[in-house]
Order: sequence, then structure tokens, then C-alpha cells
Amino acid sequence: MGTMKSINFTNIKKEVLKNVTSLKTQGNLIKDYDEYFLNIKDLVREASKAVIALFLIALTFYRSKIIFIIFLPLCFVYPFFTKKKLVDERKRKLLIEFKDFLRVIKTNLEASYSIENSFINSVKELKMVHGEDSMMVKELLFMIKRLSNPIENVFKEFADKTKIETIMDFSEVFIIAKKNGGNIAKIISNTINIINDKIEIELDIELKTAEKQFEQNIMNLLPFFIILYMNFTSSSFLLPLYTTFVGRAVMTLALVVYYISFMISKKILDIEV
Repeated sequence: MGTMKSINFTNIKKEVLKNVTSLKTQGNLIKDYDEYFLNIKDLVREASKAVIALFLIALTFYRSKIIFIIFLPLCFVYPFFTKKKLVDERKRKLLIEFKDFLRVIKTNLEASYSIENSFINSVKELKMVHGEDSMMVKELLFMIKRLSNPIENVFKEFADKTKIETIMDFSEVFIIAKKNGGNIAKIISNTINIINDKIEIELDIELKTAEKQFEQNIMNLLPFFIILYMNFTSSSFLLPLYTTFVGRAVMTLALVVYYISFMISKKILDIEV
């Protein structure tokens, strides 16, 4: 109960109201890629994960319905605190779409299209690859509508709101190339090659760590399987852990150690380029 009292419910209420009142669907153009407003699908998915995790903890470490019921309301608040993970996932998806956009732009420039026409012509191919509802397609359509302004300024606005280093780097080179003149197509193509290499390295690292992440997920579930198996096969042997004060303290300590190990394993596999 001490844990429940230590939670700042005022901050929780503010966070929930901020997201609920600003609820957006995927159909809207994103104004800031560092801000994430949950839709119904996000709420259901993340709350379901929290409920399953709480059920396993209450069953495995405490064998208590009361623990599950007491902490159940927090499961429906939990989605509002997954912002960073959801922001990172969205940026990763945008970066993959941006990589394909660069590939199309490069092809158009090599075919002697102007930069403006390269942007316009890239929409059709990106729709075929990622669909009409993809973030990059929506951003491109919005940029094309504003081509009465200098294209480098329009693109910079897009880059600034993504806050993705790769896209912002490209924007800076793009602006310099447009201002200084020269062979813009060649400069941009060379820049695209460099950025593509960086993106390929990032994706390659993700691919190579995917197997380890799968192993990590299995290892994370292993303690639950072991304790549940012992509960079903030798329940009397573990009974003191669930019925005495010392036993519950030991299980709580085991849960804390498990959580620390879980966070360390996530940190090890979180490789940045």
C-alpha cells in the first residue's frame, strides 16, 4: 500500500488529460514527431500488455488476486507513459520510408529531372511501396502543395519537425547546394549515398540484434515458466513463499532483481549509431 501512496496521481491525471483531449488518428498530418497522442488502438494494445504482465506477476510472485485488483487501474494509465517507445518506433518507420524516398529522388535526378519534379514524381512510387497512408507520402503531398515557396525551405520545415538527425543533415546539405549553385544533382546524389550507407548500417544492426532480442524475450519469460511449473508440480514446497511475511519479502526482492536484470538486458541491446 506504501507504493500506491507514493504515486503522484496529479501528474498521472495531467498526462492522461493531455493525451485524451489531444486524441488524434493516424490520418492527420503529424505536427511534431517528438509528440505522440494515443489513439484507441494504442490504448488497447499497451493496456493489454500491462494487464497480462500484472496478471503474471500477481500469479507467479504473490499468488494473490488482491494484488492484481489493487494494481489493475494502473494498467489503464500505463499506455500514457509509453511515449518514448512509441515515438522511437514511429521515427524508425519514417526513417525507412525516407530511405526509399532518397532512392527515388536519386533516380529522378540522374534522369535529369528538376528537384521539384523529382519530389512530385516520387509520390507515386512511394505509394506503391508504403501505401497512401504512409507518413512520407503525406509529408510529400503537403510539401508539394507549398512549392510556391523555395523547396529547400519547405523541406527544412519537414526536417525540423521530425527531429531525426539523418533527415536534418540532408536538409542542411540540400540548403547549401541550392544556395551555392553548381551541380546540385551530383552533390545531392553523393549526400544520398552517404546517408543511405548510414541508414543501411542502422538497419543491419537492428537485423543482427533481432535474434538476441528474441532470446532476451524468452529469457524474460523463463522465470515465470519455472515458478509456475513448480507451483503446479510441487505447490506445497513453495507455499511458505506465499503465506508468510518473510516469504513475500523474498518474492518481492526476487521481483526487484528480475526488473533490474530486465532493464540491463534492454540497455545492452540498445545500440545507437
